[in-house]
Amino acid sequence: MRSLLQLAWTEFKLNLRDPMMVFWSLAFPALWLVFNAVIFRQPIPGSGYAGLNYASFLLPGAIGIVILSASFIGVPMTMTTYRETGVLKRLRATPVKISTLALSYSISNLVFVIAGVFLLFVVGRIFFDIQVLGSWAAFAGMTFFGMITFLAIGSAIGSIAPSFRAASIIIWSLFTPLLMLSELFLPIAILPAWLQPIARVLPLTPLNTMLRDIVYGVPIEDLWRLGLLAGWAIFASIITIRFFRWE
Repeated sequence: MRSLLQLAWTEFKLNLRDPMMVFWSLAFPALWLVFNAVIFRQPIPGSGYAGLNYASFLLPGAIGIVILSASFIGVPMTMTTYRETGVLKRLRATPVKISTLALSYSISNLVFVIAGVFLLFVVGRIFFDIQVLGSWAAFAGMTFFGMITFLAIGSAIGSIAPSFRAASIIIWSLFTPLLMLSELFLPIAILPAWLQPIARVLPLTPLNTMLRDIVYGVPIEDLWRLGLLAGWAIFASIITIRFFRWE
């Protein structure tokens, strides 16, 4: 436990000194929320949500961006950097286990996610009167479940990427499509018919949809979305276990 907490604290301090991590995990989601909430006042027709302002409609997407950024930037880039610089090789000679190492990354990124979500609520409540009509416990649980899923995907990327440069290419190749196709601010219904099934199975889509249902107090009936998130987490974990390398 002591080694776990020490590793997590060290990783958190290193992430806090990384301008890219701070910008994409904290500043960018808040700026994205403010920018879109100022421009658009009402949910886009056909979204299926009504009763709250557009900032509340955007909140789940902004939280998804926090989780996506913290997981994709914080985990794979750290893993590949440590592998290239020999840090993982030296850690292998210590009693530290892979599970301890992965959990320390998760804890350090969890702090970033909590800080990012808190910042969104502060900005949203002060400037846009954001509300959550559903269960706060369900909202927190869904956010945590989404974080676990994306941390697993980030670990998988860090395991298969042979270098820091390769990890960067993979991350940004996935980052943009996830932002554009996961119904963060545009309903999937307006996408081309051939693209809609692809958009629905992307991991950020079920997370965003279920968080939005909770925000609007809509009963969660499509539990297959939870299964889809769990499937992504299991698949990514298998990839990590199969391809993780110390050096």
